[in-house]
Amino acid sequence: MVNETALFSSNEDKPPRFMHSVLIEQLKWLIRLRWFAVIGIVLTGLICTYVFPVLENVTPIYVCAVLLLLCNFVYALAVRMHGTAGGLRDILLGIVQVELDLVILTVLIHFSGGTTNPFTFFYVFHVIIATIILPRTLSFGVGISAISLFGLIAIGEMNEWVWLKHQPLQLSSVDSFWQNRVYVLGAFTAFAATVVLTQYLTRTIIARMTAKELEAARNKDVLSAIIKAMGEGLIFIKNDGKVAICNPEAKGWISTPGAESEDEHIVTSSIEEFSPDLAEHLKNLFKTKDEIAGSYSVVKFHLNDLNNSYIEAKSCPVMDVDGTRLGYVVVGKDLTEHKKLEQDLLERTEETAEINEMLKLSRIEMAQREKMVAIGQMASGIAHEIGNPLASLSSVAQYMYRKLTTDEQKEQMSVIGKQVDRISNILKRMLSLSRPATSEYKWADVNTIINRTLSLVRFDQRAQSVVFKNDANNKLPMVWLNPLHFEQVLLNVIINALDAIVAKKDDKENTIEITRKFKDEKIKIQVIDTGIGMEPDICRRAFESFFTTKEIGKGTGLGLYISYNLISEIDGTINLESEPGKGTTVTIQIPIRPKKDLISTGQVKTESLDDKT
Repeated sequence: MVNETALFSSNEDKPPRFMHSVLIEQLKWLIRLRWFAVIGIVLTGLICTYVFPVLENVTPIYVCAVLLLLCNFVYALAVRMHGTAGGLRDILLGIVQVELDLVILTVLIHFSGGTTNPFTFFYVFHVIIATIILPRTLSFGVGISAISLFGLIAIGEMNEWVWLKHQPLQLSSVDSFWQNRVYVLGAFTAFAATVVLTQYLTRTIIARMTAKELEAARNKDVLSAIIKAMGEGLIFIKNDGKVAICNPEAKGWISTPGAESEDEHIVTSSIEEFSPDLAEHLKNLFKTKDEIAGSYSVVKFHLNDLNNSYIEAKSCPVMDVDGTRLGYVVVGKDLTEHKKLEQDLLERTEETAEINEMLKLSRIEMAQREKMVAIGQMASGIAHEIGNPLASLSSVAQYMYRKLTTDEQKEQMSVIGKQVDRISNILKRMLSLSRPATSEYKWADVNTIINRTLSLVRFDQRAQSVVFKNDANNKLPMVWLNPLHFEQVLLNVIINALDAIVAKKDDKENTIEITRKFKDEKIKIQVIDTGIGMEPDICRRAFESFFTTKEIGKGTGLGLYISYNLISEIDGTINLESEPGKGTTVTIQIPIRPKKDLISTGQVKTESLDDKT
């Protein structure tokens, strides 16, 4: 109770919020005491009436008992209705009870002997009770009220005021007070009651203090166990910058060892010993004002350990009962594993994205293959439909060739026959999109194939304004390939060059130059045009199937794709180099003899390079 009184007095007439429940309990205790007081007054009135008739008028005694009883009912009802509300209303209820009790006690003493009543010491009990349940200033007020009321009785009796005239006890006038048995018995009773009440109040105060101390000790032990068992780090730092509490989990936050303390939870003495980021954060906290009670601030920092632990800590001010800041409590959680999982999740997400992109590309490739299958199926039907008319044309051409007499006419008809055969071979190549190629490979002269291809292209309308530069190289060896396939590759490349020149739309002279060289057992052929050229992104996609920059209906996007596959079949390479506005260079490299076994051994066992040359 002394501690509670100190808490009350530290804040004058306004008690701390957490003491409201304590104040209510004390008011209830005072109400319980008052029931016994009512019984004691009634018993005293009966004794003074029927056992020892020492009072001249007993009625005021019973009136005070009834008044005190009614007041106690009102007090009990008020505590029950408003006891949980708290605030100054509870204090007002306490001061009213104590002051009214003093007034009733004064009336009882006045009508039962006045200053000669041995029960005047009961004023002291009211002062003690007021000191227990009321703040310091108000308890001093109750003491002044008790002195004033008793002094009022003494002055009134001394001056024989009408309303405070002395009401003597009905005792024998022969003996003095100290020799009168009734008065001595009353004085003894008053003394015994004073001792008993003093002892009761003292024991009550000591018992409550002991209970509070034991409860505080138990709470401290529980709190200590909780802090020690916490998975999070916790520190409490006082306003002077000293560390009051630091649990085992927070020991890892200390960058330099601190002085040992008698308290097992204190392992450092200053915030300077913590991790630099945390120490700087704490310094900034203490630079702020006290009005931030209840606000949280977060700090993230790394520890200089093997795992480079990542800590996220929240700090909050701790406020006293009067609103002043006592310090800061900081609770931190180790998020190292969380960060690792987060990083791992990001990596997995990136891997998943890459896999999804690969699957997307795979789906596109599969779709392209499906298109190729469809084209192969269509090509098969188209080839059968066109094959019969071509066979008729071929027969008519052969018949006309035999009927013609002049060499010039026979030569022209021979060209027609060769072109019919070429169309037939192209149809066969379309069929190869759906089944493996069966064309015949043989030793061929690259110069002858180039010259034959150019002789066909010259008839194209787009070639009329183009100058062809065909740099023949008679030192080239024979090459093992399919002449028709290679002719188709050259034809596709030259037609693309003509389209690029037409798209340029200028009056300057445009050329297509074809060169060939032999080096490192490979023949290098270059087709150089002065067309519109291509961007690098287009060059990279030029050999993709169905990729074209031409308008719809003017290109299928299969020319270079087929050319790439035909060159790859003989272990050759085909590349593009282009510059927008200046032209494109197509480079084809083919080995003399492909590394792949494209034909069976029996087909070439009797052939040699010397035989062909």
